[in-house]
Amino acid sequence: MRVIVSLLALTLPLAAAPEITAQPRTPVKIAVLRAAFVYFTPYVAEAKGFFAQHGLDAQLIYFRSGAETTTAVVSGSTEFGALATEHVTQVRDQGLRLKAIVANLTDSPFTLIVRKEVELPNAARGYPQVVRDLKGLKLGITGRGASTDFTLRFLVKEAGLDPDKDVTIIATGGIATSLAALQKGDIQGYLAFEPIQSQAIHGLGIAKPVIDIRKGEGPRLLHEYAYNSMVAKEEYLDANPETARRMVAAVLDTHRFLADPKNFEETVKVAEKYFEGINPALLRQILQESLKGYRPVITRQAVANIGEMLRFAGLVKRAPAYEEVVDTRYAPIRFP
Repeated sequence: MRVIVSLLALTLPLAAAPEITAQPRTPVKIAVLRAAFVYFTPYVAEAKGFFAQHGLDAQLIYFRSGAETTTAVVSGSTEFGALATEHVTQVRDQGLRLKAIVANLTDSPFTLIVRKEVELPNAARGYPQVVRDLKGLKLGITGRGASTDFTLRFLVKEAGLDPDKDVTIIATGGIATSLAALQKGDIQGYLAFEPIQSQAIHGLGIAKPVIDIRKGEGPRLLHEYAYNSMVAKEEYLDANPETARRMVAAVLDTHRFLADPKNFEETVKVAEKYFEGINPALLRQILQESLKGYRPVITRQAVANIGEMLRFAGLVKRAPAYEEVVDTRYAPIRFP
């Protein structure tokens, strides 16, 4: 904790010592989802005190879907949001002004999974042919307008299917309700992010992967990405530059912590706090497979890929320029 010490007291040792006061922290609210590894960076920043170290009194506010977190930032009910960077592009196309200042997670986190009994005759052919095997199925997403919705529609459309006619896309909510829907058979497939795919495949044994984007499968546009970023309204960033810099610094320290192999056991302890009820061995496996995706730099190619994906899916009229999505006053350009 930083303290302010009077220079006069240092030069006059017989004088009364001044009162030591803590530097006031700036209160900020950050919109996130609960118990999803997409949001692990802000979880770690909170748990390890990186927000506090950089003068932020940060409060994580939990929502049920990415669409809800975006609404929270747009409405001003939270100053920041850990949002799918795609949402910055989409709302900008609607005339709303958000900007990303640092990435929380660069890699696309998705694995398209189906129940074990679903036949995949094109499995050996890979993407996009194997996605055509999902015609007629009920496929789950977190919510309408969420990143799971955007991405699933893109995958289905690029495979030559109509996402509104050839499959039925169903919003199943958060992690627990989505796993329950898959387990009961209310849906036959799901565009999953951790811990959903690991729990469904390895924990419950009810699902199998169709494509795992994290392993380089699937469309080219998702291979260099900036999936989740710390985002705020442009007007807030203009009015609060020091707070924005502190937020970036806190996230960068978090990435340095996660990138250091010496911190793996401490990272496991943080995960155990935020992901209760997951088998410890499975939790370790998820972390070992996921940590490489936590990087802070939003590249120009990543933004171009996001814009092209949304344009192809018919979700935006044009792919925006890099400077329309990323606030270059704050965003890091290299790491470490």
